[in-house]
Amino acid sequence: MRRLFVCLSIVGLCVSVGLADGRTLQTVSTPKLAVPTKIAKLAPGGTVTEWVAYATRGDCDHVLVFDCFEPDVGDHCPPPNGDGHDGEPIGFYTCGYNEQDGCTPYRWYFGPTYRNPYVTNDMEFDPNCGGMYVSRLEVAWYWYVNGEGTAENCAIMVESFEDFDDTCDTGDPNGQGAFLGGAIMLFGYLESSRGPGYYWTDVDLCGQESMQLPTDGAGSYNIWLLTYDDADPNTLYLCTCAQAMLWGTGTGEWINFDCLGRGKGNCPHGGQPPDGETSHQGCIQWDDDDPSDGWHTPNECYDYSGYQCPAPPGAMLCFYVDGPCPPDCDGDIDGDGDTDHADLGELLRAWDSEPGDPNWNENADLDGDGHIGHGDLGIFLADWGCGT
Repeated sequence: MRRLFVCLSIVGLCVSVGLADGRTLQTVSTPKLAVPTKIAKLAPGGTVTEWVAYATRGDCDHVLVFDCFEPDVGDHCPPPNGDGHDGEPIGFYTCGYNEQDGCTPYRWYFGPTYRNPYVTNDMEFDPNCGGMYVSRLEVAWYWYVNGEGTAENCAIMVESFEDFDDTCDTGDPNGQGAFLGGAIMLFGYLESSRGPGYYWTDVDLCGQESMQLPTDGAGSYNIWLLTYDDADPNTLYLCTCAQAMLWGTGTGEWINFDCLGRGKGNCPHGGQPPDGETSHQGCIQWDDDDPSDGWHTPNECYDYSGYQCPAPPGAMLCFYVDGPCPPDCDGDIDGDGDTDHADLGELLRAWDSEPGDPNWNENADLDGDGHIGHGDLGIFLADWGCGT
């Protein structure tokens, strides 16, 4: 795995080694919104743009695609927590919240002095949104520095990749998948998170096309928690002590979840994602805690399925796109997301074929009857122009 940053900061009170059997989830609430002062784009080729002052653009539709933030306080909870609380992270409903806490806005972390400045996890979402650019993101983190009363310049970098290694074998959680870009945000000095609080941010990337989602609806992301000197924001270091906050993804399919990233069944508490959309991250997360050095190694690849609710927890992150996402195209024979002349060519080449014929194309059997004929043509013509 490439090394992006040199760690010059002192660990201080942080715990830089955290083994799976020595980490205990704790709850934390009271989110505090942090707004970036500057932002830069990280292109797929690795180049970084100039820093620009951050400003909300507000001209995108912002359709939620990948959600690891909820449940929503005020929308799905009975009083006293369902009374329209403001300032909470937003998104759609997640089923895996802790029953003993009901609908309180608790999130999870491994205690204030745990150090984990570099996190990688997988993401799965509606493949119709694949390849679209992130127009908005939300991320949450605990910022300890060296304890209460201390502060440090904060920078957050989020990146996306095509692939994910959930085998814990390679030391490269993004596998050989293409790097799809990212965003770097400067927040200036942030005081250490106090008491039961944590930071979160809601960043508008509308129109910047800095970070692309995996083309097939499945891939991975990195979250870097960084710091910098006042005089040189272009040189980023691993922060002194921080960690990404943890929660479950916002999907309505959490019964009998498995670690391959696909849920089964309906949500036991009711509440389905809007428009049938689902998102998910599995049980495997790569952390940077043994030691915290800007590298992932196989001993830092953890199975989170054994932890308590949300099940399984993962880094708190949301991705939105400038929607709506393209629809499913029933006549998309060549798999490029639309129904057009290329698909017509595939249909004609497979015309009047059956399995075993040299020109058979299973994708052209749109009605599933084992024969390419007028039934398939009718479906194709009804879908003509979809996605174009």
